[in-house]
Amino acid sequence: MFGLLARGVSAFVASVSGLQKDDSGIEGSSQDDSRSAKSTNSSIRRKSDSIKSADMTATRQQFQVESVKEGNLDEIVQFLLENFAQTEAILASLKIDEDRLCLKELTVMIRDLVQDSLQCSSTCVVRDATTHRIDGIALACKTSIFDKQIDRLCAYEFDQQQVRDAVEFLKYVFNKLDVMYYLNEYRLYKPVFVALVCVRKELWGQGIGKSLMNHVKTAARSDSSDGLISLCSNERGHKLMKQYCQTDFAAVRYDAFKGEHLRPPIVMRPPETFSSVYAMLTKFT
Repeated sequence: MFGLLARGVSAFVASVSGLQKDDSGIEGSSQDDSRSAKSTNSSIRRKSDSIKSADMTATRQQFQVESVKEGNLDEIVQFLLENFAQTEAILASLKIDEDRLCLKELTVMIRDLVQDSLQCSSTCVVRDATTHRIDGIALACKTSIFDKQIDRLCAYEFDQQQVRDAVEFLKYVFNKLDVMYYLNEYRLYKPVFVALVCVRKELWGQGIGKSLMNHVKTAARSDSSDGLISLCSNERGHKLMKQYCQTDFAAVRYDAFKGEHLRPPIVMRPPETFSSVYAMLTKFT
């Protein structure tokens, strides 16, 4: 960023120097010509600034961030079934989105998570300004309900092998991590847990994830939270979260979990490069 700023200043200085040279009188030119050139350059700059402003406005108007309500429950669950199940690394590895019965059981887990998240002010969605459809979502939970969530995770009884593998892996991760121990180590007493961030795949790279996380962080601060924690299962999510949760405090390898048949059921496929799920945190200052 500072390099870009320095180059911008250098270009500005060079531009000003060139104008001053014209004013002092280049052979074959006049002051009127110089004034005319200045006027033309100013007009060009104003037009360029106007175009840039219009482009930025158009970008900002593509989506808007908003908090969620109880009435959004079914809409959010459907969005996650259509988008999260296909792109999240663990679920994609287990091919849960390819089986109707698996999706039916996954719906139970997602609905429970969304209901937990509706109680947290950091949970938010991005909607298309024209169609009002959901284009991205961040689910966040208060860590005060961690025990309840873990108990519920252990109580699930599903029939589909892929879903059972996903549940068993999550139980394995939380057992390995001992989240509360690390929160005490870093003196985080009231953090917000970022459960997931999901954006429509065709809209990746447009800043929607950052807009969601900016809301998550701002709302968490306003709610007197002292930090954020998150689990990242893939490289793309890790790059996003690294801007908000700078500390990787633990990791669990996918192939360390053997599953019911004593073989690793979770195998990352290219282009995914991650071999572990990472636990991340930040403490607000």
